[in-house]
Amino acid sequence: MEKDLNSYLKGNERVCWQGKPMAFPLLENGTKFKILAKWIIAPIAAISLLLAYFHYNDQWSMGFVGLVAIITVLAVISPILERRNVTGCRYWITDQRVILQTRDKSFFYMNLDDIDDYQIVRDVADQDCLVLGSCLFQEIHKQMRWRACHPLTDVENQGSKDQAKGLIFYGIGNAEAAEEFLVKHIKGRAA
Repeated sequence: MEKDLNSYLKGNERVCWQGKPMAFPLLENGTKFKILAKWIIAPIAAISLLLAYFHYNDQWSMGFVGLVAIITVLAVISPILERRNVTGCRYWITDQRVILQTRDKSFFYMNLDDIDDYQIVRDVADQDCLVLGSCLFQEIHKQMRWRACHPLTDVENQGSKDQAKGLIFYGIGNAEAAEEFLVKHIKGRAA
């Protein structure tokens, strides 16, 4: 992992903080209701759809039945896959950028000068989450885990595809140290 990071860092860039998601249960306080609802609603919706389909159609398409089954299975296992992806993330703050590495070893970054605001969110995960970029503030309670492994990028930007507009460091144990560094940088920039 350090080899990957070292090749991603700029020549004079140095790491000032690093972290990763702390171990967390699948059904955390902030996500428990959403996951349980998905596990209950997806199969009920699929069964209802298939019953209606069977009732109103004399000839059944196994392709349609298979498609409904696949979509239902994906909806049910998506929280498990999402948790797996989040636990594979790694986070760094350097003297120039914040960097997120996803489970598949993709890197995303925000220049420190591009961070307009940040929040420490304490009510979604068991550990603190650091949300970087005010563009994410409206959606953090809806899809925190998903956004943690899918940074918000500007698809219309012709620049770097790994440059993000917003990042989430999910379930980090040492959020205060990261915040301390960001406060110094943001206050230093405002002065």
